[in-house]
Amino acid sequence: MNVPAIISATIGFGRDIWSIPPEGITDSLRLMYVAYIFYMLTLCLCQLSILAFCLRLLVDQKTRYIAWCLVAICSGFGIGNVFSMVLQCVPVSGAWEGWKGEMSATCIDQNLYGFIRGGIQIALDLAILVLPLPTVFRLQMSLWKKLRLASMFCVGFVITIVSCLRLYALIRFNTSQNPTYDNTSGIYWCGVEANLFLIVACMPAVNAILRKVFGRGRNGSKISSSKGSYPLDRFSRQHKSAGSIPFGVITKSTKVDMCYTERDRSSSDLELVKSGSHEYPSRNQT
Repeated sequence: MNVPAIISATIGFGRDIWSIPPEGITDSLRLMYVAYIFYMLTLCLCQLSILAFCLRLLVDQKTRYIAWCLVAICSGFGIGNVFSMVLQCVPVSGAWEGWKGEMSATCIDQNLYGFIRGGIQIALDLAILVLPLPTVFRLQMSLWKKLRLASMFCVGFVITIVSCLRLYALIRFNTSQNPTYDNTSGIYWCGVEANLFLIVACMPAVNAILRKVFGRGRNGSKISSSKGSYPLDRFSRQHKSAGSIPFGVITKSTKVDMCYTERDRSSSDLELVKSGSHEYPSRNQT
């Protein structure tokens, strides 16, 4: 989305429409047509990415069911938005040639579509961001780790505010007689919204990569004895992976304590091995 929007600005988008050559207006509208398609696709994929992370985090079946429902709704909504942008005019070239009035093209009401789509988008964003927060604060972990995990979703609330600002820009554009100039703020907010969404969706993976690069040596442990030491890094990683999530703040570890005593002549071949509150016989083999 960013590339066609930037190129469009160099051609003339953002200036008064009366100061732009006719071919510049056509080229700018063609580039914005492409930018809006990628904008719709970006929002849809980012929503699905965040929901996929939530599904790995959530354990309550009812909450997981709600998450799967949101996956279906966001998928259908995103696909519908992409096709709405692609086929906004029939023929398609009317999206960037129709302003001339030289061709007969049937186009959707962009203002009405923008208001309806914006309202649904804000509602879905809020639902996705609020869904995992109760589960996060019920997790057995320190408050600092809970806040780190919740920060990813809190950044998403900024996206909701940006979406509201974009709707306000759309209201101004609805009454504008100078679309190439007055639509600039709407394009800005669309770009900010899409890029913030990408940052939020990538936060779990980025955090996991940073912890792996900079925190590798902090999780190792060893079992020491008089005859040497044995690293448990591989053992610890195998057990932690079973209870970890990509964000890297929820871990399950197993502590192993080992001890031994020298065997004397009075020791019997039949010894008792204590496990929990029971004892089981175990025969040593020499």
